[in-house]
Amino acid sequence: MKLLSAFALALSLLIGSSAFAQGAKDVADARAASESWMKLMDAEDYSAAWNKGAEGVRKDMSKLAWNMLASAIHIPLGTFKSRSYQSASVKPASITFEYISDYQRNHAVRESVTAVKEKDGVWRVSGYGIHSDDKE
Repeated sequence: MKLLSAFALALSLLIGSSAFAQGAKDVADARAASESWMKLMDAEDYSAAWNKGAEGVRKDMSKLAWNMLASAIHIPLGTFKSRSYQSASVKPASITFEYISDYQRNHAVRESVTAVKEKDGVWRVSGYGIHSDDKE
């Protein structure tokens, strides 16, 4: 794979979000939600990942469409091996986490996961991007 293009769960990352992400607790809670969601992706449980996604994602993309997109992009990477946290970018209504991940067939995958705090106070994933320059 020469280049795996970035893709997003939703075009609009902040649909329905009025939360303001500030403070260490918000960052920790958003990171925990993001990492829990990524475990579903790693297990190829794309339906569960869609169910746990932000409301805007579920409104903008059907579960079937999400499953097809996630499968087409994620499965070619091969089995998930490890992930290393890199950074967090805190914005007024979202937090984006960056990771470097190792997969069976791709060893330098950059993943970004954006979480928003929804009206019910729960952090949920509203965006996911994946990019790799691995030449395997």
